[in-house]
Amino acid sequence: MRMNASMRAAALPALVAGVLLGSAPAYAQVDFSGTWILDRAISADLAKVTLEPPAQTQARRMPGGLSGGFGGRGFGGGNRRQGQSGGNERGDSRGAALADEERVRLREVTTFVKTLGTATIEHTDHSTFTVTDAQGHAHLFPTDGTKTPQTFAAAALDTLTKWDGPHMVTVFTIGPTHDLVFTYILVPASRQLALRIQLEESGRPRTDVPELRLVYKLQSATHSARGARH
Repeated sequence: MRMNASMRAAALPALVAGVLLGSAPAYAQVDFSGTWILDRAISADLAKVTLEPPAQTQARRMPGGLSGGFGGRGFGGGNRRQGQSGGNERGDSRGAALADEERVRLREVTTFVKTLGTATIEHTDHSTFTVTDAQGHAHLFPTDGTKTPQTFAAAALDTLTKWDGPHMVTVFTIGPTHDLVFTYILVPASRQLALRIQLEESGRPRTDVPELRLVYKLQSATHSARGARH
């Protein structure tokens, strides 16, 4: 039975909660390697993915930047941008308006995400994390937290990839205060992978851009062999 939109919305939080509870206790034991197939019945619709704030909901950019003391999810529970806050000076949770170049970067990553109906991950030595999309485009991320540029068709973005407990987190730098955060969560027992994508402003999720949640199933060796023969 195929789930409708409301059923998917109800199922996703429970599934992601299960993913979090079922994750491996130590990152040294986690291997994300494999070919992962999107479970479309319980995932967001890739064809409709947008990671940009709606233009009409963006707050007017305020002079003087950001202030305050909101915390962020960061790595290991800390704030990746210490001393900064989400929102703007008026406390508007919608966040500041994006610059044109920030929108271009978001669109480039959005195009990449839309190709992730199938994702092949190579991660056997744990020092790198390589994601290859359904079109054969590969992006390699060192997992030691070093800044690594990723090149797309119309823009290059700096990224930083690091362990967050048993999860892998890649941060795409969109602008001075905006990041796009990819969190990969593995559930070995059910052979599932969850990918959560969130636009953050100064370490705080923007409320005008819902978190994107994608759930994958590990492709079996038998299925792979059949695909190779065809």
